[in-house]
Amino acid sequence: MVAFDTNVLVRLLVGDDPAQTRKAERAFLKHTNGAGVFVSLVVLAEVAWVLRAAYQWDRATIHQRLSRLVRTRGVGVEDLALVETALASLRAGPADLADYLIVGKARDVGADLLTFDRRLAREDGVTLL
Repeated sequence: MVAFDTNVLVRLLVGDDPAQTRKAERAFLKHTNGAGVFVSLVVLAEVAWVLRAAYQWDRATIHQRLSRLVRTRGVGVEDLALVETALASLRAGPADLADYLIVGKARDVGADLLTFDRRLAREDGVTLL
C-alpha cells in the first residue's frame, strides 16, 4: 500500500497540470489495482480546503467528488465511518470538512468541543466560547 499526499489527489481531482495529472492517474490505477492507496484524515481535510480556497469548488461538488473517492475500490481511508459522517455533515451543514472531522473525533472520545467558530457551534456537542 502507498499513501497519497494532498497534491497528488488534487491533481487527480482537478487535472489542471497535464504532466502531473498523468503521473497521478498512472500511480492511482497501479496502486488501486495492487496493494491499495491510503488516504489520511489530514490529507482529506487539506484536499477539501484546497478545492474550496484555491479552485472555488462549491460544497456539493466537493462532497460528491470526495464521497466517490473514499468509496473507490482499492482506496483505504483512515477512519472511514468518521469520514462518511463528516462528508454527510458537509453536504448539509455550514462548516468545512475539517471542522466536521474535528467534531467527529471529539465525539469519538466523548468530549464536547469548544470553539470560537459560530457556524460550527450550531452542531450537537459543540459549545461557542
